[in-house]
Amino acid sequence: MFLNKGFFDFPVDVLKGNIMIIGRAARFVAILSLVFCPSLSGAEELARSGSYDIVPGYVQTELGYSDTMFDRQENVTNKISLALRARQSGILQTNRLYLGGRFTGTVISEHTNTAGKFPILSRLPPSHAAGTSDTYGVVNDVSLNATLALPMVTAFIQGEYTEVEYPGQDSTQLRKYWIAIGDLNRAPVYLAIGRKTVNFGDFATYAPFTHSHSGHYFWAQTEDPLIELGYLTDRTELALSLIPAHRGLRVVSSTDNDGDYDNFAVNGSHRLDLGNGMRLKLGVGYLRGTIYDSAIAYHPPSTGNNRVWNGAYDANVTLSGENFDVMGEFTQTANAWPATGHKVTAVTLQGRYRSNLIGRPAVYSLSASRGTQGASGTQWEKMDQVILGLEVDVTKHVKIGAEYLYNDGFVPLITPTVISDAGVTSHTLIFGAKLTF
Repeated sequence: MFLNKGFFDFPVDVLKGNIMIIGRAARFVAILSLVFCPSLSGAEELARSGSYDIVPGYVQTELGYSDTMFDRQENVTNKISLALRARQSGILQTNRLYLGGRFTGTVISEHTNTAGKFPILSRLPPSHAAGTSDTYGVVNDVSLNATLALPMVTAFIQGEYTEVEYPGQDSTQLRKYWIAIGDLNRAPVYLAIGRKTVNFGDFATYAPFTHSHSGHYFWAQTEDPLIELGYLTDRTELALSLIPAHRGLRVVSSTDNDGDYDNFAVNGSHRLDLGNGMRLKLGVGYLRGTIYDSAIAYHPPSTGNNRVWNGAYDANVTLSGENFDVMGEFTQTANAWPATGHKVTAVTLQGRYRSNLIGRPAVYSLSASRGTQGASGTQWEKMDQVILGLEVDVTKHVKIGAEYLYNDGFVPLITPTVISDAGVTSHTLIFGAKLTF
C-alpha cells in the first residue's frame, strides 16, 4: 500500500510497528522539555532574557548564541565570525564563561527498492539492515561547549557523543577547539588557531536534520589544528586558512599527508541590501586539497595511489526576505577524480518559509541536491535527493522536526565504480527533536 502514487510514493507498510518507537521518542522529548524548563515561570524568564547566570558575573548561558554555535545545518563554516560578532554586539560579555548543551535525536524509517542499499545521506552503512526497509532510533549528538570571552581573546571548545561516527572514530569526541585573537570593535580582523570546520563554502541545508550533497561531498573538517586569518565587517566575511597536510574528518586531504602547512582554503562572502527588506549574499571559495585526488577511492582511509592535488571551487548565493530565504550552491573539483575519471560536482537548490503552526514559530523547507562523479550513463554517474522539511519551536529550548526524503541513485564514495547502482530509489521519513541550553 502506498500514499500519493507517483514521485512521492511512500509505503505505508514501512510505518507499521513503528508507532511505539515514535511514541517513546515523543515521551523522551517531553521529559527533557521539563528538565530544561522545570516550571512555566522559569521557562518564561528564560524566553524573555535568552540567558541565565549560573555564577553571577562569571558563568552563564546564552540560548540564542548556543543554538547558533551547535547548529550543523546553517552557518556551517563560519562559527568564529559568529562568536566574534556576538561579542561585538554585546551578546557575549567580556570576562565571562558561557556554557551550552545540545541533544539531537531522530527516529528514521527507510524503504529502498533494492535490498541492502539505502542511499540516504548522513547515515553510515553499519546502521542499515540487509532488507528493503528499516526503522531505528539514532542519537545524532549529545554535545557540550564552552566559550571563554577575555579581552582580545575568544576561546571555544566542544565535545560530543554521537551514534553516527565515522569508521575508526570514537563515539565520544573532542570535536572542536580554537582560540581567536581579535576585537571587531577595534579592528575588523582576527587570527585563530584550532581544530574546526574549514572556512570553505556555505553548505547550509534548510532541512531540519539531513544535509545536502554539497555538504556530503565537500564539507571540510580538520583533524589537526589549522591557522585562520579573517576579515569581518557588517557585510563582508573573508578568511584564509592554512591547513596541515593530513587526512581530515571529511573532504580534507593532501597528496602526502606529511603534516606541513601546504594545504589551504580561501573563502569569502558579501551581502547587498536590495531595499524593502530584501538582501542578497554572494559567496565564493577554494580548497586546495581534497580526497578526490587518487585512482583509489580511499574515503575515509588515508592511503591511495597516483595522488595529485585536486582542489575544489565553490560559489553560492542567497536571497532573503522578511519571511523567506532562497539559496543555490555549486561546488566542483578542479580536475577529474582519478578513481572515476570525472570531476566531482555538487549542486543544491533550496528555499524556506518562516511562519507559524498552532501558534508556534515554524519553518517549512524544500531542498533539492545532486552529486555527480561519473560520465553519463554509468552506474556511478549521480545521486539525487529531495527533502520536504518542517521544524517547529515548541519552546525556546525545544524544536521538533519532520522530514520526507526521496533519494535516487546509490553511489558510495568508497569504491563507487564497483558497488554503485543507478536504479536504487528510496523513501524516508525522519522525526526528531533538538534540545538546547
